[in-house]
Amino acid sequence: MNKNSFLNLNRIEFIVTYRCSGKCRHCSVAPKLNRGGQSHLSADKAVQAVETLSRIFPISSVMTFGGEPLLYPDVVCAVHRKAAERGIPTRQLITNGYFSKDSKTVRRTAESLAEAGLTQLLLSVDAFHQETIPLDAVHHFARCAIAAGIPSKLHPAWVVSQSHRNPYNEKTREILSAFGDLNLPVSSGNNIVLEGNAREYLEAYYERQPLDLSVKCGTMPYSAPLTDVSSLSIAPNGDVLVCGFVIGNLYTGDIAEIVSRYDPRASEGMRAVLEGGVAALLSYAKCRGIALDPSSYWSVCEICHTLAEQLAGG
Repeated sequence: MNKNSFLNLNRIEFIVTYRCSGKCRHCSVAPKLNRGGQSHLSADKAVQAVETLSRIFPISSVMTFGGEPLLYPDVVCAVHRKAAERGIPTRQLITNGYFSKDSKTVRRTAESLAEAGLTQLLLSVDAFHQETIPLDAVHHFARCAIAAGIPSKLHPAWVVSQSHRNPYNEKTREILSAFGDLNLPVSSGNNIVLEGNAREYLEAYYERQPLDLSVKCGTMPYSAPLTDVSSLSIAPNGDVLVCGFVIGNLYTGDIAEIVSRYDPRASEGMRAVLEGGVAALLSYAKCRGIALDPSSYWSVCEICHTLAEQLAGG
C-alpha cells in the first residue's frame, strides 16, 4: 500500500540501454548514446522493480525504450513478462526495429515479445531513423511482429508538428508509404523537442519563444508536479528518476525504500523548483558552482533537466 502522499504512480518507464543502432539527428539523448559505463539495465533489477512497485501502486502502464532496447531483448521480454504476470494492462515498447541482421533472430525476437505479453509495439520510422537504418530490415521486423500477433503502430517523429511543412516531414510521409502494404496505424503527437541533437540540427524550423523561468513545476507539457508524481523512469545504470531528478538507484538501494522516503522538499534542487521555478534552481545551481545561460535553451524543462543532471554529477 502506498503511504507516500507525493507519489501516485501509475506508470513505470525503463530506459533499457543508451546503446543504439542508429545515429539520428533528432535524438534527444544523443550525448549519452554508445558511451562507456553500464551497457544495459539488469533484467533482475527491472523485474524486481515491476514486482515491488505494482504491489505498492496501481500501475497501469509499463514502457521499455532506449537507445535501442532490442539490442537486449532478454531484458525487454523479462520486464513485459513480469508486467503481464502482475496484470498491468498497458505494456509498450518503442524500437527502431533494427537490432540484428539475421532474419531468424529477428523472427524469434518478435515471437518472444509476443510470448512475453507485449500489448503495443511502437516502431520508430521517419526521415531521421532511415538516414542510417535500412528500411527493408525494419519492414521485415514489422512483418514478423504482425505475424506474431503483436499490436503494432508506426511511430514517426515530426519536426514542429505533423502538419508543419518542411523537408523532413515530407520525407517521413514518403517513408511511411513504404509500409502501406502492412496497413499499420500511425501514432500522432510525437513532436520533436529541441534537446540533444535536435538543438544542433533542427532549430531553424522552430520559433523561439520567451521563457518564463518562474513557471510552476508540472504546468509544462509532458510534466507533472514533483509533489504529485505519476510516473518513474529507470535508467540503464539503475538510477530512479522523477522527471530529471535522481531519487535513488536500484543497484545500491531497495526500490520500496526509495519510493517510501521520496520527499521533494528534502532535496535542495527540487525544493528550489517548487518554491521559485527554474529561476530559483538556476540560483541554487550557481551557488554550487554550476552556471548556464538560459537564453541558449528552448524550454524551461530542458534547463531544469540539464541542471538536475549536473547537480547529480552526471
